[in-house]
Amino acid sequence: MQTLLITGAAGIVGTALRPLLRRHYALRLFDRLPVADLADNESAFIGDLTRTRDLVEAVKGVDAVLHLACAHGTDIRYAATVKPNYDATLQLLEAAAAAQVKRFIFASSHHVLGQYPADAHDVYDDLPIAPDSYYAMSKVFGEAACATFAQRSGLGVLVVRIGNADPLVSDARRLRLWTSARDLAQLVRIGLEHPAIRYDVVYGVSDCPQAFFSNHHARSLGYAPQDHAGDFLAPGFLAHDAMDASTSGRQFLGGAYAVSPLASCLEAS
Repeated sequence: MQTLLITGAAGIVGTALRPLLRRHYALRLFDRLPVADLADNESAFIGDLTRTRDLVEAVKGVDAVLHLACAHGTDIRYAATVKPNYDATLQLLEAAAAAQVKRFIFASSHHVLGQYPADAHDVYDDLPIAPDSYYAMSKVFGEAACATFAQRSGLGVLVVRIGNADPLVSDARRLRLWTSARDLAQLVRIGLEHPAIRYDVVYGVSDCPQAFFSNHHARSLGYAPQDHAGDFLAPGFLAHDAMDASTSGRQFLGGAYAVSPLASCLEAS
C-alpha cells in the first residue's frame, strides 16, 4: 500500500477525504492541530508548514503528497500568504523531489479564474488566469511552482482547481462549481495512479447544472463524476435573484472574493 502525505489534514476537505482515501493508501496526516480518530492505516504528523525541518521530515518515506494546507480568506492580506502559501509550497515541492516522491497533488482553486464575469463564457476551463484575491494569486504561484518541479524532476503533478467543497450547496453560484468529497477523491486517485500524469490541470467539480467547467481534460483521464450538485442543496439554498450582488459576488465566477477589496501592499515611507 502506497503512503500518502496529506497536508492540512484536519481541515474540512482533508477530513472529508480521509475515509475515502484510506481504503487505498496508508495516510500520513500533517497538520498544526491534532488529528482525531485515527484509523489503523493512518498516522498523525503534528507540524508547521512554515518550518522547513517539519516539511523535510514529513515527506520521508512517502510515495505521494496531497497538498491541501494554505492560508485563505476574502480579507487576507498579502503578507499573511507569503510563508504558508508561497514559501511552504515551494519548499514542500523541493523536499518531495529530493525525497524521490513519485506524485504530487496540488489543491488549487477556481479563484485563479475568479475575476471573470459569471456569464461571459460557455465554459471557463482554458481561459487565461484572472485571480480574484491575494489567496488566488498564491494559487497561481503554486501552479507555476508545480510546473517547474514537474519539468525539472521525476515528480508527476496533478493540479486540481477545486470549486466549492462544502458538504451542501448553499447558493446558485456554488451550484455551478460544487464538488462532492467522493468525486474529489476520484480525482486524487487519478493523480496518484494514472500513468500519463506529468503536469496536468483539472477541475475539482462534480456534475453541475450550467457548469462553469466542462472538465474535459479530467474526463480524458477517466474522470466520471458520481454526484450531481442539484442533489445536495442546503436547506437555506439561495437562488441567484436572492443573492446580494454587492456581498455575494454572484456576478463573478469567484463570488465574494471578486468583490472584496484588496488590502494595500504599499508601506508608508
